[in-house]
Amino acid sequence: MDTKTLFYIGIILGFIGGVALTLVFISVKSLFSAGEVRKLRQEKKSLEKRIQEKNRHIDEMMGHAEQLARDFTKRNPTRDE
Repeated sequence: MDTKTLFYIGIILGFIGGVALTLVFISVKSLFSAGEVRKLRQEKKSLEKRIQEKNRHIDEMMGHAEQLARDFTKRNPTRDE
């Protein structure tokens, strides 16, 4: 084999090796990012649940406040003088 043939074989093998390493790197990276995505989805779910619980609590407190206001107006009607 002459040098030119070996050079082209080296170029081709280098290209194939580069593509293979790139594909391996992408697949390994996607494994770690998939775990990160999963973690972020769980965190989002827990935050949405906490927001719903807080909204329920606020609605409950508003209901109590409205009830107290109704009771107060029943006991102490305003005087029109």
